[in-house]
Amino acid sequence: MAMIKKKTSADMFSFLPDHVISLILSFLPFIDAARTSVLSKRWRHIWHATVRIEFDESFFVKREESTEKRELARCGFIDFMRQWMLNYKEPVVETFSLSFTNPGEYRLDMENCLRFAILRGTRGLYLDFADPSWGEDEFDPHLRLFQLPTFVYKHKVLESLKLFSCRFDVSEFNAFSALKDLSLGWVEVRSSSLKALLMNCPLLEGLCMKNCWNLGDPDISGPNLRLRRLIIDKCSIDNHIILMAQKLQYFKYSGLVKSFLLEDQPDVEEAELDFGLESEFDNSGYCGDTLQDILRNLYSNTLTVCSYMLQELPSGEEPLRLYPYLDDMRHLILKTSMHSYELYGISFLLKSCPGLEMLTIDLGPARIFADYEPPFQIQSHVFWAQHIPFIDCVRETLKVVEVNGFKGDPNEIELLQNLLRYGCVLERMRINVIKSSDSEPTYQWRAQMLQYFAKASRRLQVVIS
Repeated sequence: MAMIKKKTSADMFSFLPDHVISLILSFLPFIDAARTSVLSKRWRHIWHATVRIEFDESFFVKREESTEKRELARCGFIDFMRQWMLNYKEPVVETFSLSFTNPGEYRLDMENCLRFAILRGTRGLYLDFADPSWGEDEFDPHLRLFQLPTFVYKHKVLESLKLFSCRFDVSEFNAFSALKDLSLGWVEVRSSSLKALLMNCPLLEGLCMKNCWNLGDPDISGPNLRLRRLIIDKCSIDNHIILMAQKLQYFKYSGLVKSFLLEDQPDVEEAELDFGLESEFDNSGYCGDTLQDILRNLYSNTLTVCSYMLQELPSGEEPLRLYPYLDDMRHLILKTSMHSYELYGISFLLKSCPGLEMLTIDLGPARIFADYEPPFQIQSHVFWAQHIPFIDCVRETLKVVEVNGFKGDPNEIELLQNLLRYGCVLERMRINVIKSSDSEPTYQWRAQMLQYFAKASRRLQVVIS
């Protein structure tokens, strides 16, 4: 009996062979796999067999240190990569990631890393040469770009590719016949290049463009386009975006307000619109009309909107609600500070979604425009008492409300109080109080007070965390 008890309480990993442990470690982040080397003498080298390799300069180089110390740490990082690849014994590398901010001075080492990965048949190649000190809105064509070596284009088994601050030749992408996911960042991507890229990668399902410049008026369409996931994040665009992707399921746009030409666009599962780069409120109504047109043509089951949209939407042709309604909308996510200037926009969207089932309110800081002009007079303390009773989805379909970052400010309390009062089919309201604040006990107390407000639904559960 004593022997059985001792065996049961032992470390079960001790009974596993090395190759099984290395397989398990491959599912950990690279840096966490490296940390297992200190567990025991046996574990010292097991992590070297991981098939998901991530070389990240930030593991060694700290931005807050002096230039001299950073350069010494960078040399140490290069030596680490050289020794690690020299001692690597596995025949296959599944994914290879390299992040380095000064590739020009170490080009030979960068190319050796790529040869190492490609000779082992990697299917996922992630190259990030962007400098963290660059601003989010930088489109400098003179940025230091690493030229992608020609031998990479011959690697036909690549399924996932990320190129940040990396110059490449789109005409060579016809070799990437297996490519399914592509991310481009801090590079020039002309509209013609984008069109060629879509044609040369027939299996492409995911496309992310971040801080790309000279896109012109991008045309993302094609008769056999398989694109399911599209992200356009802070890219330089002239006037409009053409989007015709029959299989698109997720779409995120972040940037300045542009026209979206959406043709034969089916319902997407989720869309996210962020116009936080806008620096001023448009009193002419042009932006409001443009945003309303986008909503009319972007059929989405789940929609995330920003504070700018909440302030600008009511300035369009329809100040109260959208016609026709957003009948397919089931989940609305609001990025808001619950400022008084955002109230009409929130009301606008709720009135436009008669079949809404879930409302998520992500509270946080937002850019509030001093020159904002509401469509009608705002009386914050009675606003929701005057509007909520006439919103169809609140009375008929809304089942779940989730609030993140709750503080219990007056506008928050007034909205939630009236949702409780008129939400006839509400089943759950979850309040997540903002953490890491000296005022957290006060916020918790304000959240608890919601339990005592009148409720229209007998099935409602209010959960506070």
